[in-house]
Amino acid sequence: MSDGRRRGLARLRWLPALGVMAVIFVLSSQSGLRVSADAEVDGPLRTLAHFSVYALLAAALLYAVSGPRRPSAMSATIAVAVAMLFGVSDEIHQAFVPDRTGQLQDVLVDGMGAVVGALVALALLRSATSRAGQPLPWSRRRG
Repeated sequence: MSDGRRRGLARLRWLPALGVMAVIFVLSSQSGLRVSADAEVDGPLRTLAHFSVYALLAAALLYAVSGPRRPSAMSATIAVAVAMLFGVSDEIHQAFVPDRTGQLQDVLVDGMGAVVGALVALALLRSATSRAGQPLPWSRRRG
């Protein structure tokens, strides 16, 4: 495989993470976004949404950061750090959206989701490898 093709494939690995970030940005740009008018329903569902979407973001970031190599604890740490930085920037962004506020509590939930998502993705991606240091099965050269 040529170096140009390899770099092109490496860039494609970032598409899932960029897609999740785009969805987060679009949703956080909406004024007065509510799941329910009932605060007892809206609050827990929003917390679950924050946790879940940042778990997904961290997993996608781990996939991107790891490349074709077996993911490491360092790549998982980087994925969590990037997800958390994005969470902080998202809350700052929400502070400028009408009827929205930036919440420290949301950043904490985002961080917990990112840690869980990165750990689950790390376990799944590592189990997809047969031996340490081997490329992931879907990134091996065919032919």
